[in-house]
Amino acid sequence: MELIHSQISEILSNYTSSSEGFVTLQSLIMATFISTRRDRQVSKEAYYTILGVLEDGSREVLTVVNHPTEGALCWKDELEALRQRGVEQIDLVVSDALQGIENAVCAAFPGAAHQFCVAHVKRQILGSVSHKDKQAVAQQLSEVFPLENNEMKSFEGYGQFITFVEKWERKYPALRRYKAERSSAYFTYMDFPAQVQRCIYTTNWIERLNRKYKRTINMRTSIHSEKSVIFLLAAVAMEETKTTYSRRIYQFKSWKEKNKKAVEVQRKER
Repeated sequence: MELIHSQISEILSNYTSSSEGFVTLQSLIMATFISTRRDRQVSKEAYYTILGVLEDGSREVLTVVNHPTEGALCWKDELEALRQRGVEQIDLVVSDALQGIENAVCAAFPGAAHQFCVAHVKRQILGSVSHKDKQAVAQQLSEVFPLENNEMKSFEGYGQFITFVEKWERKYPALRRYKAERSSAYFTYMDFPAQVQRCIYTTNWIERLNRKYKRTINMRTSIHSEKSVIFLLAAVAMEETKTTYSRRIYQFKSWKEKNKKAVEVQRKER
């Protein structure tokens, strides 16, 4: 992908420009690690992306930025920067369960509900059990995390999850950490309309974008500086925003009317 200097300026300014009065129904946040040349040394550095679902059901990459490492404080800075650019409201944030990430989200957007990625926790749990128990554990996890079902609410799902952990923790003590109260954020999706649950219970959308980032980077034979990496990632992000992400996702059509109650539930629980 060859881009002229004026296009580079457009790409980079797109992620620092004003978003006055901006509202997103959902924001997915995740960092990916890319080999970067800095001060004549090469190391894996974190590149942060915020992908927003807008009120019309389209998606847009709102932030692409570099920090040498990933941490909740860095996410706090980027979310606050997003707010300062004019983003007034985020209804739901979807992320991995990075320690302290919920505090970063709450500090910048206190009205936002928060969903931890279910796919991540399933992989982590299955990676903690023996091969002979994987099938049974996987089956029970599928029952703990049902989709497109408004009969079960988040507090009920969390209760079933605790029961699941208690069943297996004696054999696998590492699972005890999932009994922490913050694990309730894996079940936020249950308080949202059934038709959007499949879209919000994982970070799959942004993980697909991260894979496209990596393919673009891997096409280059040299290791880039952080500015060059940002340019390449931003080019991919803008192309996705103009093509794939411009198509509206019909499941979000009635989001605003139906999700207000879900957001209020999380707000009261804090």
